[in-house]
Amino acid sequence: MSKKFLSLLLASVMALCTFMIFSTTVSAAELKSGDTAYVVYGGTVNVTKTPSYSGGIREINKGAKVTVLEPYVVGEDNRKFHKIQLSDGTVGYILAYTTARETTPILDAGEAAEKDLNKQWASSDTDKYQHAIEMTFLSDYIYGGSKTTEGKERNFYAKVPTEWVRHDRPASLPLVGMAIVHIGDEGKIGSVKASFYPGNPPINYHAKRLDELREIGYDPPFAEKSKTDANANTAFYVTTTSEFEVVAYNEKWVAVWSEGGVDESRGTIRQCGEKDGTAFTSWKPGVYFLPRQNCYILDINNQVSTPPEIEAVGKATGLLMVKTTPDNKDYVKSGVIKINQSVQIADSTPQNGHYKIYYKKGLYYVETKYVNMQRANTKKPTTQYKAIAAANCDISDGSSVVGSVKKGSAIDVIEMDYDGKNSKIWFNSKECYIPTSNLDDLTKTLSAADTAKLGTPIGVLSVDTPWGEWGALTYSAEGLAKLKKYRFGYINVDMDKSLEYSNWVLSNNGEINKIQDREWVNVYGIEEFSFDRDADMRDIPGIDPSDIEPWIITGKIYTIFYNGEIRYLVHEDDEHDTFTYYPGNGFSKNSVAKTQAVCLDSRKFNTVAYNIDDNNYFKLRDIAKILDGTIKTFDITYDEATNSIDMLSFYDYTSVGGELTPGDGAERTALSSSAFLTLDGVPIKATCYNIEGNNYFKLRDITDALDCRVEWDEDTQMIWVIPGRTAYDDPDEIVG
Repeated sequence: MSKKFLSLLLASVMALCTFMIFSTTVSAAELKSGDTAYVVYGGTVNVTKTPSYSGGIREINKGAKVTVLEPYVVGEDNRKFHKIQLSDGTVGYILAYTTARETTPILDAGEAAEKDLNKQWASSDTDKYQHAIEMTFLSDYIYGGSKTTEGKERNFYAKVPTEWVRHDRPASLPLVGMAIVHIGDEGKIGSVKASFYPGNPPINYHAKRLDELREIGYDPPFAEKSKTDANANTAFYVTTTSEFEVVAYNEKWVAVWSEGGVDESRGTIRQCGEKDGTAFTSWKPGVYFLPRQNCYILDINNQVSTPPEIEAVGKATGLLMVKTTPDNKDYVKSGVIKINQSVQIADSTPQNGHYKIYYKKGLYYVETKYVNMQRANTKKPTTQYKAIAAANCDISDGSSVVGSVKKGSAIDVIEMDYDGKNSKIWFNSKECYIPTSNLDDLTKTLSAADTAKLGTPIGVLSVDTPWGEWGALTYSAEGLAKLKKYRFGYINVDMDKSLEYSNWVLSNNGEINKIQDREWVNVYGIEEFSFDRDADMRDIPGIDPSDIEPWIITGKIYTIFYNGEIRYLVHEDDEHDTFTYYPGNGFSKNSVAKTQAVCLDSRKFNTVAYNIDDNNYFKLRDIAKILDGTIKTFDITYDEATNSIDMLSFYDYTSVGGELTPGDGAERTALSSSAFLTLDGVPIKATCYNIEGNNYFKLRDITDALDCRVEWDEDTQMIWVIPGRTAYDDPDEIVG
């Protein structure tokens, strides 16, 4: 090879290298004083007190946002450094380039740098994740950020710096939804870690937090040991069902706002599901990050300002995933509805096999397959039995499958085992069929005709004595038979039978329940009984029966109607009297017709009410008028033959005039009524007084039957009716 050719080759290589170095060098923007820049280097970067390699005061990582105070300062070994300020105000120096050749910059600024950095948080599916996490924007709102205290300050009586005081979300931080914390769709209870940063944090935020707490005199005891790299990103712990404002989310993380605050107990009082009790109970207001897998998201795009008209209601027959779209794949989890919980259906026409529902003030979607839908103004036939599904199975209307139920689903049986194999049930507002073998926990229901057979009451039994706080036990027909079998509890010899009896009493099943203090019931018959409580001792071998003197127990068995059932109250004559028996129709109470405010949503209704024994009694038609148009709307019919008043669920109310009349302040006599109240033909628990020809019912009896929430506001003296909430909180309810 000639020298001339070799020289040309070397020149070409050098030129190429120069081009490569030049192109690498100028790929980043030239930094200027005052620039906002980001760490683009993928490793750890030391922040030092001076432009040198030693004297480190902080470590930052890729994505960290800084302000350039003085660029390209010549420091140790003639290397170039940038004088910078971190988001928390710390001032120091970092190397400008990763190597002495100054080819790879550590900082970069401008839109290109922001876009490149945001790729690590960006979603892979823009249709599914519409609120991407952009840390170049959120860096001003995370722990120690410059904009964390822009929101309204919450009252805080401790003297701490502003950045530790609780603050609302700044207006400059857009709200994109709400997050509800969970651990799995089955509703597991526990706590979830909230992080300072989505992924590898640029600094040890936890250690920084503890150092700053020490400076303000709130150093948690025994927390020093937690200042490890493993805890660098641990902000705090939150319990399941906690709710947070969402400002961004992607497939891995949910960015939420927390108002923060100092734990004045220094960790002695555990907060927010915190595990350690010392190290993680104080944090500044700001944006924090929760694992996406632990959040149900109520997306802002699904929320509506005005509640929609509800076309139908339904009950979940399986675990229902609440989705942001009716798609099977491209959706965001917004919550779950467990078996037998209600759903409000805004559009009963399926979309891709999904109903549109009104859920937590928004429009979402659930699969139709596991919804037992009740259409408006569709009369439900009287059921013979209440049952639950004993196994997972499909439901048929005789020609096709109309839905499915999971084990444990509530089933209304119209006709049991009608063909020796299947039972008729009410499903999706029509007659359907299920194999009888798939039914369990069958409970016979009464009808208005069944209750009419009791005849006219012969008196009233009221739990109103000084011993009334104990209540009075009642038994079903099956329970009464067992009580007699167990000799009314007087078992002297057979210890196995005695234990069997005790377990039965403690089982708290439907065969035994209690009339509570100050409740009353109609009595339809009285049976006297007597027996020798020690008769079983005469059967002991070696005992002369004549040596056992009779100990005669006497008492009465009252046939009553209580809790929607024919039941029996057993009372021994020598027991304390928990109740008073009033023969005939002489049981009454005096009360004043007051005007009571009842609120529903934004509407206020003033109507007459009578307060009797600390319970408000209303005309049934007034309650129907108030609930008209809601998901708990009902109409009223009366059957003179059975003296029964039937509430037709999810029916538009037919007004008769005169509803919602205020009270006139007059005192009137409320007489015990024998009228039976039914819901879709099935008797329910409902105490009824007749006042001047009108039947008045306890408000909570009606709302309980409808599974509707009632709350009392002591400050305003108003009653709030909340149709969209269940009558009572379910401790096992999956929230979200």
